[in-house]
Amino acid sequence: MMLNRRRFLSLAVAGGLFSLAGLALRDSTAIDVRRVEVDLGFGLTLMLVTDTHLHGWGWREKLVKRALEEGSREADVLVFLGDGYDSFSPSPEIMSRLLSDLDLPKLGVLGNHEHWASDKFPLEKGLEAYRKAGVEILTNRSLELMGVKFGGVDWYHDEASLGRSYLREVGKVDVLLSHTPDVIGLDPEASLVLAGHTHGGQVCLPLIGPLWTPSRYGTKYASGLFEVEGRRLYVSRGLGEAAFLPVRLNCPRELTLIRI
Repeated sequence: MMLNRRRFLSLAVAGGLFSLAGLALRDSTAIDVRRVEVDLGFGLTLMLVTDTHLHGWGWREKLVKRALEEGSREADVLVFLGDGYDSFSPSPEIMSRLLSDLDLPKLGVLGNHEHWASDKFPLEKGLEAYRKAGVEILTNRSLELMGVKFGGVDWYHDEASLGRSYLREVGKVDVLLSHTPDVIGLDPEASLVLAGHTHGGQVCLPLIGPLWTPSRYGTKYASGLFEVEGRRLYVSRGLGEAAFLPVRLNCPRELTLIRI
Protein backbone atom coordinates (compact mmCIF):
# COMPACT_ATOMS: atom_id res chain seq x y z
CA MET A 1 0.00 0.00 0.00
CA MET A 2 1.42 3.36 -1.04
CA LEU A 3 1.70 6.10 1.57
CA ASN A 4 0.37 9.51 0.80
CA ARG A 5 2.20 12.57 2.14
CA ARG A 6 -0.15 13.12 5.09
CA ARG A 7 0.06 9.51 6.25
CA PHE A 8 3.85 9.52 5.88
CA LEU A 9 4.17 12.66 8.01
CA SER A 10 1.79 11.22 10.62
CA LEU A 11 3.84 8.05 10.87
CA ALA A 12 7.08 10.04 11.04
CA VAL A 13 5.74 12.22 13.87
CA ALA A 14 4.39 9.17 15.73
CA GLY A 15 7.73 7.41 15.33
CA GLY A 16 9.58 10.46 16.58
CA LEU A 17 7.34 10.77 19.62
CA PHE A 18 7.70 7.05 20.33
CA SER A 19 11.50 7.37 20.16
CA LEU A 20 11.45 10.39 22.47
CA ALA A 21 9.24 8.52 24.95
CA GLY A 22 11.65 5.59 24.93
CA LEU A 23 14.63 7.89 25.42
CA ALA A 24 12.87 9.69 28.28
CA LEU A 25 12.05 6.37 29.97
CA ARG A 26 15.67 5.25 29.65
CA ASP A 27 17.11 8.51 31.00
CA SER A 28 14.62 8.56 33.89
CA THR A 29 15.74 5.11 35.03
CA ALA A 30 19.27 4.43 33.78
CA ILE A 31 22.15 5.57 36.00
CA ASP A 32 25.32 6.94 34.46
CA VAL A 33 28.25 6.09 36.74
CA ARG A 34 30.87 8.79 36.14
CA ARG A 35 34.47 8.54 37.30
CA VAL A 36 36.17 11.92 37.61
CA GLU A 37 39.76 12.83 38.50
CA VAL A 38 40.50 16.03 40.46
CA ASP A 39 44.01 15.51 41.80
CA LEU A 40 44.24 17.23 45.17
CA GLY A 41 46.85 14.75 46.38
CA PHE A 42 44.74 12.87 48.94
CA GLY A 43 44.32 9.57 47.10
CA LEU A 44 40.68 9.20 48.16
CA THR A 45 37.51 8.52 46.19
CA LEU A 46 34.30 10.37 47.05
CA MET A 47 30.89 9.04 46.02
CA LEU A 48 28.50 11.91 45.28
CA VAL A 49 24.83 11.30 46.10
CA THR A 50 22.38 14.11 45.48
CA ASP A 51 18.82 14.97 44.50
CA THR A 52 17.37 11.49 45.00
CA HIS A 53 13.87 12.94 45.64
CA LEU A 54 12.57 9.63 46.99
CA HIS A 55 8.77 9.51 46.59
CA GLY A 56 8.32 5.85 47.43
CA TRP A 57 10.16 2.54 47.25
CA GLY A 58 9.72 0.82 43.93
CA TRP A 59 11.92 -0.66 41.23
CA ARG A 60 13.57 2.65 40.31
CA GLU A 61 14.59 3.29 43.92
CA LYS A 62 15.95 -0.24 44.12
CA LEU A 63 18.09 0.50 41.05
CA VAL A 64 19.49 3.55 42.83
CA LYS A 65 20.25 1.54 45.95
CA ARG A 66 21.98 -1.15 43.92
CA ALA A 67 24.12 1.49 42.18
CA LEU A 68 25.09 2.96 45.56
CA GLU A 69 26.02 -0.46 46.91
CA GLU A 70 28.26 -1.10 43.91
CA GLY A 71 29.77 2.39 43.99
CA SER A 72 30.50 2.19 47.70
CA ARG A 73 32.96 -0.64 47.01
CA GLU A 74 35.20 1.86 45.21
CA ALA A 75 34.60 4.83 47.52
CA ASP A 76 36.19 6.01 50.74
CA VAL A 77 33.59 8.64 51.70
CA LEU A 78 29.96 9.17 50.70
CA VAL A 79 29.16 12.83 50.06
CA PHE A 80 25.46 13.73 50.20
CA LEU A 81 24.44 17.06 48.65
CA GLY A 82 20.79 17.49 49.60
CA ASP A 83 17.23 17.02 48.34
CA GLY A 84 17.09 13.41 49.45
CA TYR A 85 13.39 13.78 50.25
CA ASP A 86 10.79 16.45 49.59
CA SER A 87 7.18 17.28 50.43
CA PHE A 88 5.97 14.43 48.17
CA SER A 89 7.99 11.81 50.06
CA PRO A 90 6.20 9.45 52.46
CA SER A 91 8.67 10.34 55.25
CA PRO A 92 12.29 11.45 55.69
CA GLU A 93 12.98 7.98 57.13
CA ILE A 94 12.99 6.64 53.58
CA MET A 95 16.56 7.98 53.34
CA SER A 96 17.62 5.51 56.01
CA ARG A 97 16.41 2.70 53.79
CA LEU A 98 18.61 4.01 51.00
CA LEU A 99 21.80 4.86 52.88
CA SER A 100 22.05 3.25 56.31
CA ASP A 101 23.65 -0.06 55.35
CA LEU A 102 26.37 1.48 53.17
CA ASP A 103 29.54 0.79 55.13
CA LEU A 104 31.58 3.97 54.68
CA PRO A 105 31.73 7.42 56.32
CA LYS A 106 28.97 9.78 55.15
CA LEU A 107 29.00 13.60 55.17
CA GLY A 108 26.34 15.87 53.79
CA VAL A 109 24.36 19.10 53.56
CA LEU A 110 20.69 19.92 53.19
CA GLY A 111 19.06 21.20 50.02
CA ASN A 112 16.17 23.52 49.35
CA HIS A 113 13.57 20.73 49.37
CA GLU A 114 14.37 19.57 52.91
CA HIS A 115 13.78 23.16 54.01
CA TRP A 116 10.70 23.64 51.82
CA ALA A 117 9.17 20.41 53.17
CA SER A 118 9.54 21.58 56.79
CA ASP A 119 5.82 22.43 57.04
CA LYS A 120 5.08 18.72 56.46
CA PHE A 121 8.22 17.20 58.00
CA PRO A 122 9.86 19.35 60.72
CA LEU A 123 13.50 19.91 59.85
CA GLU A 124 14.65 18.21 63.05
CA LYS A 125 12.82 15.07 61.92
CA GLY A 126 14.74 15.17 58.65
CA LEU A 127 18.04 15.71 60.43
CA GLU A 128 17.28 12.77 62.70
CA ALA A 129 16.55 10.59 59.66
CA TYR A 130 19.93 11.49 58.18
CA ARG A 131 21.64 10.76 61.50
CA LYS A 132 19.99 7.33 61.56
CA ALA A 133 21.28 6.78 58.03
CA GLY A 134 24.79 7.59 59.27
CA VAL A 135 25.08 10.96 57.48
CA GLU A 136 26.79 13.73 59.43
CA ILE A 137 25.19 16.94 58.22
CA LEU A 138 27.64 19.83 58.03
CA THR A 139 25.54 22.92 58.67
CA ASN A 140 27.94 25.82 58.06
CA ARG A 141 30.88 24.07 59.67
CA SER A 142 33.88 21.96 58.81
CA LEU A 143 35.66 18.84 60.02
CA GLU A 144 38.69 16.79 59.10
CA LEU A 145 38.25 13.25 57.86
CA MET A 146 41.00 11.02 56.47
CA GLY A 147 43.30 14.01 56.22
CA VAL A 148 40.82 16.07 54.18
CA LYS A 149 39.15 19.18 55.56
CA PHE A 150 35.50 19.06 54.50
CA GLY A 151 33.08 21.95 54.90
CA GLY A 152 29.35 22.19 54.35
CA VAL A 153 27.18 25.22 53.62
CA ASP A 154 23.44 25.12 54.26
CA TRP A 155 20.82 26.14 51.71
CA TYR A 156 20.82 29.91 51.77
CA HIS A 157 17.77 30.90 49.71
CA ASP A 158 19.91 32.57 47.02
CA GLU A 159 20.69 35.54 49.29
CA ALA A 160 24.36 36.34 48.63
CA SER A 161 24.88 38.12 51.96
CA LEU A 162 23.51 35.12 53.86
CA GLY A 163 25.62 32.74 51.79
CA ARG A 164 28.76 34.73 52.53
CA SER A 165 28.03 34.69 56.27
CA TYR A 166 27.60 30.91 56.10
CA LEU A 167 30.92 30.58 54.28
CA ARG A 168 32.68 32.63 56.95
CA GLU A 169 31.45 30.09 59.51
CA VAL A 170 32.84 27.25 57.39
CA GLY A 171 36.25 28.84 56.84
CA LYS A 172 38.97 27.51 54.57
CA VAL A 173 38.55 23.89 53.47
CA ASP A 174 39.82 21.41 50.93
CA VAL A 175 36.37 20.24 49.81
CA LEU A 176 33.18 22.29 50.18
CA LEU A 177 29.74 20.66 50.01
CA SER A 178 26.93 22.90 48.75
CA HIS A 179 23.54 21.96 47.38
CA THR A 180 23.65 24.78 44.84
CA PRO A 181 26.55 25.48 42.46
CA ASP A 182 25.79 29.21 42.80
CA VAL A 183 28.02 29.27 45.88
CA ILE A 184 30.99 29.38 43.48
CA GLY A 185 30.15 33.03 42.84
CA LEU A 186 30.68 33.87 46.51
CA ASP A 187 34.43 33.08 46.35
CA PRO A 188 34.48 30.13 48.77
CA GLU A 189 37.84 29.28 50.30
CA ALA A 190 37.94 25.76 48.90
CA SER A 191 40.04 23.84 46.40
CA LEU A 192 37.03 21.80 45.25
CA VAL A 193 33.30 22.61 45.47
CA LEU A 194 30.76 19.80 45.05
CA ALA A 195 27.14 20.60 44.20
CA GLY A 196 23.88 19.28 42.79
CA HIS A 197 20.50 21.08 42.59
CA THR A 198 20.42 21.58 38.81
CA HIS A 199 19.49 17.98 37.85
CA GLY A 200 21.61 18.75 34.78
CA GLY A 201 18.55 20.51 33.41
CA GLN A 202 16.64 17.19 33.18
CA VAL A 203 15.45 18.00 29.64
CA CYS A 204 18.33 18.58 27.21
CA LEU A 205 17.92 19.01 23.47
CA PRO A 206 20.48 17.90 20.87
CA LEU A 207 22.87 20.74 19.92
CA ILE A 208 21.10 23.03 22.42
CA GLY A 209 21.64 21.32 25.77
CA PRO A 210 19.61 21.99 28.91
CA LEU A 211 16.63 24.29 28.49
CA TRP A 212 16.73 25.63 32.06
CA THR A 213 18.34 25.09 35.45
CA PRO A 214 17.46 26.66 38.84
CA SER A 215 20.58 28.82 38.97
CA ARG A 216 21.36 32.52 38.85
CA TYR A 217 23.92 31.58 36.18
CA GLY A 218 21.36 29.95 33.92
CA THR A 219 22.70 26.74 32.38
CA LYS A 220 26.38 27.73 32.70
CA TYR A 221 26.99 25.25 35.53
CA ALA A 222 24.32 22.71 34.62
CA SER A 223 26.55 19.67 35.14
CA GLY A 224 30.14 18.52 34.95
CA LEU A 225 33.56 19.77 35.99
CA PHE A 226 34.50 23.46 35.84
CA GLU A 227 37.46 25.59 36.81
CA VAL A 228 36.45 28.95 38.27
CA GLU A 229 39.16 31.38 39.36
CA GLY A 230 41.53 28.67 40.49
CA ARG A 231 38.85 26.50 42.14
CA ARG A 232 37.32 23.32 40.81
CA LEU A 233 33.54 22.95 40.77
CA TYR A 234 31.79 19.66 40.10
CA VAL A 235 28.01 19.64 39.56
CA SER A 236 26.17 16.31 39.53
CA ARG A 237 22.98 15.67 37.56
CA GLY A 238 21.60 13.80 40.58
CA LEU A 239 19.75 10.52 41.04
CA GLY A 240 16.10 11.54 40.92
CA GLU A 241 13.57 14.06 39.70
CA ALA A 242 11.30 16.60 41.33
CA ALA A 243 7.67 15.47 41.49
CA PHE A 244 6.43 18.28 39.23
CA LEU A 245 8.71 17.11 36.37
CA PRO A 246 9.33 13.38 36.78
CA VAL A 247 11.08 12.89 33.45
CA ARG A 248 14.55 13.20 31.94
CA LEU A 249 15.60 13.57 28.31
CA ASN A 250 19.22 13.36 27.08
CA CYS A 251 20.17 13.80 30.73
CA PRO A 252 20.35 10.46 32.58
CA ARG A 253 20.63 10.09 36.33
CA GLU A 254 24.18 10.29 37.62
CA LEU A 255 26.27 8.68 40.33
CA THR A 256 29.73 10.24 40.54
CA LEU A 257 32.94 8.69 41.86
CA ILE A 258 35.43 11.55 42.14
CA ARG A 259 39.07 10.83 42.89
CA ILE A 260 40.81 13.52 44.90
